[in-house]
Amino acid sequence: MNISEEIAGHIATAVRTLATTASSHLGTDCIWHAMACQHLLAREGIDDARLVAGYAAWRVDGHDPGAVVHLKGSAVAAGSGGFLFHTWVSCGSQVFDATTYQFRHKLAELDAADGGRTRVTWCPPFLLVERQDCKPWRSVRDGLRAGLFCYDAIPAIVEQVTGHPDTHLDAEAITLLEQVYERVKDGNQLIVIGPCGMAATTQR
Repeated sequence: MNISEEIAGHIATAVRTLATTASSHLGTDCIWHAMACQHLLAREGIDDARLVAGYAAWRVDGHDPGAVVHLKGSAVAAGSGGFLFHTWVSCGSQVFDATTYQFRHKLAELDAADGGRTRVTWCPPFLLVERQDCKPWRSVRDGLRAGLFCYDAIPAIVEQVTGHPDTHLDAEAITLLEQVYERVKDGNQLIVIGPCGMAATTQR
């Protein structure tokens, strides 16, 4: 069963709202985002969505040569902090990623560290794309067109991530996630206040 744009938008909104108000690791919490998306997809009867992990890259501006967000490294124990990787949801031929709203945040942190000023003109609230539209890493790095993306699943990393004992949602997270999601689906705006801030369930 394919994921529709409407369902993806609702799910991404609910997941983003909770993450921005409750995540103390915003920008490095892709596993949680993917698990939350997978859980809500299952509630919609889409049971074949699975977690995928590996390397990813996105070109966020077509004029700035360095405007690329990339997560690529060497596979070691997941959760150790020893390598860079990304986690997303795969469903049939589709790639669903609810973390892309973080591009500006990620690059702002990098710019603060190295003194750069990276342009970000492409920062979608989520991506729902066909796998065939993914580009090779070099094409994303060298192609001066915003909106290019790369998702390369690495079986060793998939195995480490999905087999890690922390790769699950706790009961409290599930309850909050489902409550927020239902409000988003109903079209009712909800203001969520958490330990990391406040956010509204407005799709963007």
